[in-house]
Amino acid sequence: MLKRIIYLLAFLSLVSTGVSFAQQPAQPELGPAELKDLVRRAGLGMSEYKIRFKDLTAEEDQKVEEYDQQGKLQKQRRIASDLVIYQSQLDPTQMVEYRDVKLVDGVAVKKREARLMSLLNKSAKADSVKKELDRVNRESSRYDLGFSFYGMTLYQGLPLQENALDAFKFTFAGREQVDGHDAIIVDYQQVSQTPSFAFNPSSLPSPLKGSEALHRGRIWLDAETAQIRREVREMTLQPPSVNRPLVFTRYEFDYADSRFGFLTPKRIVITNNSRGRTGADKKPELLLGVKITFDYGAFSRFEVETPDASLDPPAKP
Repeated sequence: MLKRIIYLLAFLSLVSTGVSFAQQPAQPELGPAELKDLVRRAGLGMSEYKIRFKDLTAEEDQKVEEYDQQGKLQKQRRIASDLVIYQSQLDPTQMVEYRDVKLVDGVAVKKREARLMSLLNKSAKADSVKKELDRVNRESSRYDLGFSFYGMTLYQGLPLQENALDAFKFTFAGREQVDGHDAIIVDYQQVSQTPSFAFNPSSLPSPLKGSEALHRGRIWLDAETAQIRREVREMTLQPPSVNRPLVFTRYEFDYADSRFGFLTPKRIVITNNSRGRTGADKKPELLLGVKITFDYGAFSRFEVETPDASLDPPAKP
C-alpha cells in the first residue's frame, strides 16, 4: 500500500490495539443506569477538556518510524517542538495544533521566529478559516516524512460525544489502577454508521474496496471525576472477502495529572497499518507502515494578544 498523508484533524477516530477487549471480571460491577451516567459524565468532561486545554503549551518530542514491506525499520526521524494550540483569527472556536519545530534529528531549525511571524501575518490575511488552518497544518508538518496526524491532543474519547452515542455499545469491563488512581474500564464497539465517523473508502487499494469501517476501543475513566486517564482506540476495516476485521489504525492515549486541575496528554502512540499484501489464503492483509510516538513535558499557559494577532513565545514548561 502506498505511503500517504493521513489527515485526522477532527472527527475521524480509530481504535485500539493488541489489547484484548473481552469483558474482564471485576467487583463491583456497574449496572446499566450507572454505566450510562458514567458515560454521560465523561462526555461532559470532554467538552470541558477542550475549553480548558486551548491556552496550554508544552514541549513535544515526536518520533516517526516508517517500515518497509518486510516489517523492517526503513526511516526514522526525531522532531522536538513547542506545541501550541492555535485559535483561528477568523473564528476563535476553531483550533488546530501548531508545532513550532526546534530540532530535527538533533539539528536546530534556523529562522524559527521569522517563520512564526510570517505564518501569523499570512494567517491574518486568509479569506477563509479552512485556508488559515490548512496553512498552520502545513507549517507544522514540514518534517514528518509525509505522515501527518492532526488534532490528537485536542480530541479525546470521540465515541463519548453526544452525537455519536447511539452508534456505539458501551460495556463495563472492570476496574484497574492507573498511575495510582482508581479507574473504571469501559469497552465500546460501533454498531451502526454515523456521520461523525464517516470514512472515505475511495483511497483504499482495490483488495480493500467495499470494506466497512468500524471503531472499537477501551477507555479507563477516573472513578471519581470520570476524566479519561487512558484510551485505546482502533479503526477496523471489514473487506467482503475476509471473515474478520483488519486493524487499520491503532491509537494509545495516556494522560497525566497537571497543575491545572484536569488531565493533560502524557504520551500518544499511533500505529498505522498502511502496508498491504495478499496472504497465502489469497485474501488481503494489513501490515505495519508507520508508527508515531508523541511524548509531552509538563504543560504551561501562554498568552495570545488578539489586537495585532501576535503570539507570545511559548513559556518553558
